[in-house]
Amino acid sequence: MLPEDARRPLSARASFLWEKNRAPFLTALAVGFCAHGYAFANKLLNHDEIESLFGKGATVTSGRWGLELVKVLFPDWSMPWIYGIISLVLIAAAACLMLETLEIRSRALRVLLPAMIVSFPSLTGNFCFMFTAAPYAWSFFLTALAVYLISRGGAARLCLSVVLLVLALGIYQAYISVAAALFVVLMIRDTLDGERSVSEIIRFGVKALALLLLSVALYYGVTQLVFRLTGAEFNDYVVQNVNGAVSLPRRVRMAYDAFLYIFTFRNFYLITSETLRWVHIALGLLTLAALGLLSLRRRSALHTALLLVLLLLLPLSVCCMFLIMSQDSIHTLVLYSFVCVYLLMGLTAERVMLRAESFLALALACVTLGNVYFANMCYLKMQLLTENAVAFYTTLTTRVMSTEGFDENTALALVGRQENLLHRFPELDTELFMGVNRDLVNIYSRENLIRCHLGLDIPFADEAAVEALAEDPRVRAMAEYPYDGSIQKIDDMIVVKLG
Repeated sequence: MLPEDARRPLSARASFLWEKNRAPFLTALAVGFCAHGYAFANKLLNHDEIESLFGKGATVTSGRWGLELVKVLFPDWSMPWIYGIISLVLIAAAACLMLETLEIRSRALRVLLPAMIVSFPSLTGNFCFMFTAAPYAWSFFLTALAVYLISRGGAARLCLSVVLLVLALGIYQAYISVAAALFVVLMIRDTLDGERSVSEIIRFGVKALALLLLSVALYYGVTQLVFRLTGAEFNDYVVQNVNGAVSLPRRVRMAYDAFLYIFTFRNFYLITSETLRWVHIALGLLTLAALGLLSLRRRSALHTALLLVLLLLLPLSVCCMFLIMSQDSIHTLVLYSFVCVYLLMGLTAERVMLRAESFLALALACVTLGNVYFANMCYLKMQLLTENAVAFYTTLTTRVMSTEGFDENTALALVGRQENLLHRFPELDTELFMGVNRDLVNIYSRENLIRCHLGLDIPFADEAAVEALAEDPRVRAMAEYPYDGSIQKIDDMIVVKLG
C-alpha cells in the first residue's frame, strides 16, 4: 500500500509537504545564512578558487562529467552570492527529504536536524570552493531525493532513483556514502519499529545494495563512454588516489578507524571543538544505550541481531569512500555522510521518551551553534589570508614593474614558493580542515591572482623556463625575496626568487 501522502492528488500533496516542512526549511535557511552568509557576501580565495574563477576545475578527467552537464544551470562564473543562496536552498530541501524518508515526527528535531545539516563543516568546506558549491549541493539533493523515492516503493520510483544517483555521482562521487548511510539508518528505523519482518528488512537491504552497485556500475559505464567520445582519461590525481594496491580488509579497517577518529581526534574538523567532542561521545553512548533499551522492549532476538549488524555497518557506510580512495585523498567534503549519525540519534530519541528527545534537541542546538561559529572562523581566516596574499603580491608586482629593463616584451618568472613569507594565522586553527588551505596562493594559482585580482596582465614564463632558471647559477646567487637583489632581469625575463 502506498504511504498516505503518496495517495493524495499532486497539488494537495505538494501543499501538504510544504506545510509539513515549512518550519524545518525556513529554519535551515536562517541558520544557513548565519553560518555561511559571510562567504556569500565576500569573494574568499584559496588556490582552487583562484584557478577556477571561470571554470569548474577538473571535470571529465576527474570522472565528474556531470559538472559539464550542470553548466547549463550553473554557468562557469564563481558567483558567491547567487550560488551560495542556491546551494543553501538545495541543501535545506535535501534535509527536509531526509526527514520525510525517515519519518521523523518530533517538532523540535524536525527543526534542529536540518539546522545541523546546513551548518555541518562539510558544507562549510563546499563554500570554500564556491565554483563547485551549487553543483555539489545539487548532487546532494539528487542523492537525498533518490533515497526518498526508493523508500516510497514502486518500480517507476526505483528506476528514477537509479538515474538520479548516476547523475549525482557524475557530479561528485563521494555522495554515494550519503545514500549508503541513509539506507542503513532507514533499515535501523524499520528494525526498531518492528512493523516489518527481519526477512523483509534484509530483502530491502539487498535491494538497496544492488541499487547502489548498479548506480556505480552505470556511472562507470557512462564515464568510459564519455572518455571514448572526448579522448579524455582519468587525471593523475584520480589514478594516484585510487586504493587499488590496498587489500579489501585493510580498506574496511581504514573506514572504521576513520569513523572512530572523528570522535577521538576531531579528525577533518567534523566536530569543531573539544567540548563538542565530549558532547558527541556522550550522545553516541546514550544512543547506543537507547537502542539497547528499545531492543529489550521488542523482545525479538532476530530483530536485535539484525540491529547489531546494522549498527556495525553504519560506520562502514558513512566512510565507504575509504573502500575506493586512498586515505590521504579523503577530506572534510567527502564525509558529509556523517550527518546520518545525527539522523539516527533523532529517530532513536523520539522512540525512547520525551525527556531523551528534549536532551538531544538541546545537544543538537549546541552542536549547531558550534558549527556556525566554526564556519565564520573559517571564513574570517580565508578573508585574512586573501588580504594577506593580495597585499604581498601587490607589493611584489609594484617592485617588478619598477625593475630596470621591464618593458612590454618582458615575461615574469616566479622561482620557488612564498611559504615562509605569508603569515598563516595560527590563532585560527584549521590544520585538518579542507578548504582553508595553508598555501592559499600556490605555483598553480598565483598567475591568476596577479592577472584577475591585481589587474597586471603580463606574460609569464612557462614551467620549463622556470625550472631551468631554478638551476641557473645566476638565480642561485640571488637573494631571496623581499630582500635587495631578489628581483633581477635575466635575459628577457624579470626573475623573482621567492625561495
